[in-house]
Amino acid sequence: MHLNCPSCRFPIVADDVNLTKTIAKCKSCNDIFDFGNDLKGKELPGRYRKEIIIPPGVEVLHLMNELEIMIKWRKSANRFTFFFALVWNVFLSFFVLGISGTGNFGAMLFIIPFILVGIYLLYSSVGYLVNNTFITVDEERISIEHKPINFLIQKDQHFAPEEVDQLFVRRYEVGKANDRPVYAFAVDLVLKNAKKHKLVDGLHALDYARYIEQEVEHYLNIKDRPVPGEWEAGL
Repeated sequence: MHLNCPSCRFPIVADDVNLTKTIAKCKSCNDIFDFGNDLKGKELPGRYRKEIIIPPGVEVLHLMNELEIMIKWRKSANRFTFFFALVWNVFLSFFVLGISGTGNFGAMLFIIPFILVGIYLLYSSVGYLVNNTFITVDEERISIEHKPINFLIQKDQHFAPEEVDQLFVRRYEVGKANDRPVYAFAVDLVLKNAKKHKLVDGLHALDYARYIEQEVEHYLNIKDRPVPGEWEAGL
């Protein structure tokens, strides 16, 4: 597929094209344009990416008929939630102690939902620090299992490999620190029926997500292609 600038008809080179966002920049007139309509009805091409080496906190076992990826969350998880949970519960403890000294039971009833939120945040953040996630891929299924804790934190899932069309990395905001957003990364599946499902999330660095995407796609012999909603640095 060849692209020309809609403003000056100058040919667009590959380095000035972002397939994920379907935008391009013209070197001749500096126009930035969307070429998404030109791709309708056409299969997006595969792309070359630099090989990602295994990041710390991840272990991989390659067998003839099975791929197993183990994520050690104490090294690869985003710790923002853990520190936020600590601050939330410490602040709430002082507030509860202050109210209990006044004997105002109406205020205590009002604060119960906040206490429950604090307990859940602390429970889930500790779960991320002690958990390991196992992604197992073989001819029959893709399994995602979380051990030793998965109650209310991460749900075990199973997919048929033949249903998977593509994997992609998604970036999302988990909170703010010093008025600046804090991000984490997830790896999602796109099934052949176009439905999207989360494979794993909570990863603190892009390389963790890219590595998981890379290894599963290699094992399943899936040609990597851009996906709408994918996090991709570029234009």
